[in-house]
Amino acid sequence: MARRTRQARSKVSAEMSELRPGLAAVRDLARSAQGVREAGELLDRICASVAETFGFGRAGISRLRPETDKLELLATHGISAQEVRQLSSSLDDWRIFKRALETRDLVFIEDVSAEHGLPPGVAEAYGVRGVLVLPLLSQDRCIGFLTADHGGEPFELDSSAAELLRTIGALVASFLEGALAQEELRRLDELKTNFIALASHELRTPAAVIYGISSTLQLRGRELDEQQIADLRRALYDQSDRLRRLVDQLLDLSRLEAKAIRIRPEPIRVRSRVEELVASLVPDRAASIELIVSAELEAVSDLDAFDRIVSNLITNAFRYGDPPVKIQAERQDRHFRLAVEDSGSGVNPEFVPQLFERFTRSEESKKNAEGAGLGLSIAQSFARAQGGDLIYKPIEPTGARFELVLPYPN
Repeated sequence: MARRTRQARSKVSAEMSELRPGLAAVRDLARSAQGVREAGELLDRICASVAETFGFGRAGISRLRPETDKLELLATHGISAQEVRQLSSSLDDWRIFKRALETRDLVFIEDVSAEHGLPPGVAEAYGVRGVLVLPLLSQDRCIGFLTADHGGEPFELDSSAAELLRTIGALVASFLEGALAQEELRRLDELKTNFIALASHELRTPAAVIYGISSTLQLRGRELDEQQIADLRRALYDQSDRLRRLVDQLLDLSRLEAKAIRIRPEPIRVRSRVEELVASLVPDRAASIELIVSAELEAVSDLDAFDRIVSNLITNAFRYGDPPVKIQAERQDRHFRLAVEDSGSGVNPEFVPQLFERFTRSEESKKNAEGAGLGLSIAQSFARAQGGDLIYKPIEPTGARFELVLPYPN
């Protein structure tokens, strides 16, 4: 009996010895996350902890945006974020990430020169030899990836290390999900505060003008001649229309944020629909538009959302750009793409990061036309509500290109 007890204790002791490195790794990871409130700092610490535990030279955490199949870098260790952001963010360009996503498991490539898991030229430019990608799963949903290598040195990954990485990955996924949720709450709170302040400011201007004109007509109408009254009525109509459009935009934004807009995808004959929009929006400018769209091409989109997005792009091309304007649409793999290009001066590079933010307008656009800076933000929100996106690309030597990307259903 005593011998069996000693044998059992010995077995437990041996098993605990085997578990000790793994427990230490979990403990170190948990400690690295303690007392950190900022999501960026938390993920940086996690990267450093994982690299130190496993002896990796470089490590990174990326977020997966399934609506666009894009990878968004969140944290790095051993390599600067600026270096990594120069690489393609498209999931389709990274076979190793796609394999990890499809298998929902760790993917390890011992020699990338033998297996083409990276985009062409990346291994040589960054000195990658062996590399691993671990999907970060939350309820079987991939929210991101943990990537690591030995800084260009070859390395092996045995089964015990791989299993420990999977355990660590579950913890990292939990931390990542919490960090993203915290960041989203902070972002929404800031948006709400800014929304109220800016909306009040934007509404105040046309409301004040309308009140001023109405007061003048009511109190001094008999003293004014016909031309003065006509001018005031025209200004009253213009400001009322501006207020109506602003209220509509604010309602759209609030419904999109609350996810209260129902998206009903349906097949749309693109060319005929675009021709109708051009005829209603800029009938006198139709001759300066080059329409490159097959008569048979179809998109799958909510009709109202499609009209809102494309109408905004066409209007902006003439309001802020110069003719000629080119509208081109095609199907590329699993996505529908429609681009509107103008021949103006394009968007100031310094303003591009704020281009799709609400209530933001460049100094150039303020000089060209009135507006609240909501159109592009709403258009992009309509695109993303359908699993797509609206993106901007400059044109060389001059011009602006806005591209609507929508997925085709499987």
